Amino acid sequence: MTTLTQARPQLSSSSVRLLRDPILVLVGLLVLLATGLMLAQILVLIWTSLRPTTRLQTAELTLANFISILQQPGFHEVFGNTLALGIGSVAVMLAFALPFTWLYTRTNLAHKNLLLTLLTVKIAVPGFLVAMGYIYLLNPSNGIANRLAMDLLGLPSPPFNVYTLAWMAFLQGTALVSPAFFMLTPTFRAIDASLEEVAHTSGVRPLTTLRRIVVPLATPAIIATSIYYFIIAIESFDYAAMLGLPVRIFVFSTWIYRLVYPPFDEPRYGEAAALGILMSLAAIVLTLLYLWSIRQSDRFTVVTGKRSQQRPSRMSRRGQLLAWATISIYAALTLLLPLLLLVWSSLVPYLQVPSAAALADLTLDAYATALYEGIPILANTLAVTILVPTLSVIWAACLAWVMVRTRIPGRRLLDVLVMLAVAIPSIVGALAFLYLGLAVHQVIPLYTTIWLIVLAMSTRYITWANRTIANALLQVHREVEEACAVSGIRRGQAMLLVLMPTVSPALLFSWFWLALLALRELTIPVMLVRPNTQVLATAIWGFNAAGSSNVASAMGVILVTIIGVLVLLFHRLSGEPNI
Repeated sequence: MTTLTQARPQLSSSSVRLLRDPILVLVGLLVLLATGLMLAQILVLIWTSLRPTTRLQTAELTLANFISILQQPGFHEVFGNTLALGIGSVAVMLAFALPFTWLYTRTNLAHKNLLLTLLTVKIAVPGFLVAMGYIYLLNPSNGIANRLAMDLLGLPSPPFNVYTLAWMAFLQGTALVSPAFFMLTPTFRAIDASLEEVAHTSGVRPLTTLRRIVVPLATPAIIATSIYYFIIAIESFDYAAMLGLPVRIFVFSTWIYRLVYPPFDEPRYGEAAALGILMSLAAIVLTLLYLWSIRQSDRFTVVTGKRSQQRPSRMSRRGQLLAWATISIYAALTLLLPLLLLVWSSLVPYLQVPSAAALADLTLDAYATALYEGIPILANTLAVTILVPTLSVIWAACLAWVMVRTRIPGRRLLDVLVMLAVAIPSIVGALAFLYLGLAVHQVIPLYTTIWLIVLAMSTRYITWANRTIANALLQVHREVEEACAVSGIRRGQAMLLVLMPTVSPALLFSWFWLALLALRELTIPVMLVRPNTQVLATAIWGFNAAGSSNVASAMGVILVTIIGVLVLLFHRLSGEPNI
């Protein structure tokens, strides 16, 4: 009894000391807020999916929405389209990403830094702008390539149609090449070079070495990358919306959008939420499969002694030319061509084939309209670009500190929650915040403000920043904080003034990366946008849907310019990234 009685004052004293540290109290409140938002989007989505009508105020619960979705005549077709889009996108991604990664890491490809620059720039270009460029090129009604083919070849009908599932998969797959390249590069670089040297001395060709040695050794990384980007492909909205909605080719993400924003009917919130739950469950299962595949990598390690010096495979002149021809075709199709089409479309009053007569019609009127319409839009875009990464990095840093530097009960659950949050597709998370904004509108009027978009995007991006910051914190020894404690510095002060400055490169990298994502994000803003909360991405979407291709293109060129400035600023502050 005496021991227990003496223990109570010690526990109380420790709690009082914790509460007397205002920085740690603030950290705790921020962690609770971030956790609450991540949980709220899940709980609100589940609650809405169990409502029997489109009216959010009803209290009755039912599974009718799930039954209705599963019994829809088009459900199997949409499921098949989504599966085909995911598989097709991953196949296209691997067709380019594997050779590019091998060329960059395992060969003496000349000027390989140009390949790195190309893939870095490709990440920065929003997918919906690439889709717009191809619409202007291959639109069956007035696409430039179709009109040229019909005029020059005398064809009776347009030979190309961009509004197909195949074009969605191709363009989305080429967009995934860059992030897949950066994910695969560390694995390809770590493979022991002695195996390729033996193959080379035995007269084995480089491509055969790639197929028979390098790729099998990198199998776990390839499988994990394929699973991860299959999840990204089936939840993506940009290409599916731009190329599928005009001709009613639906996948799950665009079906959710159409249920919330039907052209001639009232929103079907319950069915949209039910479809979002099903989509999230599938993504969670695939995420768990991705994590399992990562753990299998030990089975494919090569046991060696001291690592030999890396010697890249020598490529013949013909091989160099073939490699750069492939890279150039990829750059032209996925970057140069769509951007040139955007610029051309922005300079002509209506979409037309380049000619001497068209050159006489060149005008900057679209840019004048874009700038006139875009003053409030640019203000909203600037707010989102600054506030979203700032909130996400603050929340992610607080969560990472709790998970890595404390022994608070439940911190492992926080880690699981942060990891599983990425499995919730962007459009599903946006849908949940739409319902949340409607539910609390009478108390907290978020629904018609830019803050709803900021909160939804910040919550979505917590996971991306958290892993980077947590890994950086793991590299800082606990002796740093112990030395601060010995010097009489409170733990909160040590975190804010010592620990966080130590990991500032990770904080800076996360902030710029999330700012880029926020600037090019379309899915979440288009689900939550109101007339006074337009950002550049949603304005481009709206003008393009209304048929004002020149204004939409002008805004697209402005958006690409802003992204370019942000990327250059990041490189200036952080230097060249090391992969």
